[in-house]
Amino acid sequence: KELSDSFGQRGVQTFVLSNTVELLETVSQTYLSQFSEGTQRLELSLDAGDRISRRTFLRSETGAFRERPLASLSGGQWRRCLLSLNLGFANLVAQVGHFRPSMFVLDEPLTHLDSTGRADVGRVLRNLIRRNTESSSSGTFHVSTILIILQDLAAEELEECFDNIDQVVKENGSSSVQLEVDG
Repeated sequence: KELSDSFGQRGVQTFVLSNTVELLETVSQTYLSQFSEGTQRLELSLDAGDRISRRTFLRSETGAFRERPLASLSGGQWRRCLLSLNLGFANLVAQVGHFRPSMFVLDEPLTHLDSTGRADVGRVLRNLIRRNTESSSSGTFHVSTILIILQDLAAEELEECFDNIDQVVKENGSSSVQLEVDG
């Protein structure tokens, strides 16, 4: 009864879930700020049915944030929100679950992004690469390999972000891997 009085009708589960959602929002916003140069904000909250609701805000010409429905975001703005949530969730799982993932796989993460957005994504992903000299116990989400699946050749902006970019090429029904060798 004391727990119910302290934590509400749904009890401890709602308390834990709300704290997790709050942490996910904080971590995701860090990535979104990097992707959008501080022009986008994402808020997550629990509604009465313990469903996660999302609200987005864009910085106006006056510098104030104005709420925008998710459906009205441009493709690039939506992609930035989605990538920030994916990275935030991976970061949260790594921190809370004490996981040390070695690989991060992204399917078409550059879709709908302009060249600046693609470069921003590349810069953020580069910062996720774990160096052999770094401690992986720092509480920060790091990986040693990032696999990015792209259908088009929008990877030019990523070339300066990574040491090697290998390509899988499919021609005449056959696939081959073209490895980029350090020069």
